[in-house]
Amino acid sequence: MKLLFLALFLPSILLSAEPSAFGAGNLESETPYGLTESEKYILKNKKRLESIKKESRAQDGKVDSMRERMDGLQTIVEGLSAKSHQNSVAVGRVENEINGDNNSSIMAKIQHNSDEIEKVKETLKEFSVLLDSINNNYITKDDYNSLIDEMNSLKKSFTKSIKSGGTTKKSLSNMSNAEVAKKAQAFFKKKYYTNAIENYEYLIKKNYKPASAHYYIGEMNFRRKKYKVALSYFKESASRYDKAVYMPTLMLHSAIAMEKTGDSSNAQAFYSGVIAKYPASKEAKEAEKRIK
Repeated sequence: MKLLFLALFLPSILLSAEPSAFGAGNLESETPYGLTESEKYILKNKKRLESIKKESRAQDGKVDSMRERMDGLQTIVEGLSAKSHQNSVAVGRVENEINGDNNSSIMAKIQHNSDEIEKVKETLKEFSVLLDSINNNYITKDDYNSLIDEMNSLKKSFTKSIKSGGTTKKSLSNMSNAEVAKKAQAFFKKKYYTNAIENYEYLIKKNYKPASAHYYIGEMNFRRKKYKVALSYFKESASRYDKAVYMPTLMLHSAIAMEKTGDSSNAQAFYSGVIAKYPASKEAKEAEKRIK
């Protein structure tokens, strides 16, 4: 009697789960998730470009600041040069002067200018070090454009490889449903979830083994931690065919998804259902660990 109650009660619980918007694999999202290795590589290079842009703007600011300081230094040097010339003329006069006070005053001015020149030399040394640093680290416009070209080439190559994999609508329409299903399963095993989901969605539209297609899409969303989306596909799969070989996994993952989304009560019911209906399965052992 208890088993009969669970068999009748569990599908209704599964069918009550609310679906949410599907957005896995979207590179334009602020927080993308569920990416393939190729998509992760593109996202990594995208972030690298943004970092390079920021660094380039910062370096441009440093260069502009250096130019302003160099202009200021040039003005100082020109002024010191003029003063030095004046002092040279004054020194010539000193030779004809007898008054020691005048000579001391002129010598003091010369010493002051010498000190100023030394300060300028030290500043120029600092600029030299900074320029060397910029030359070593600053990304030139040519380097930046080269990186952009590399990224564009990578995107074209990635798009071409996706199309050659038979994932476009045109190529799917030229294949039999059985071939599409085989292709979808191959993508699923390789964890190419974006491609696999596209193939399974096509099979659902063609009404070809829709229970299985819904299960696999639910499973991929479960692995991407899109639990509400997964539940919506799981409940549709169970409503279409509840005697499939994957039902123990479907029920266990439904329970975990419910627990993750805060529906603890229904999660416990599903854990109990897995144990009662499939007692010898590995899913039942996992349910026993999770049940409260």
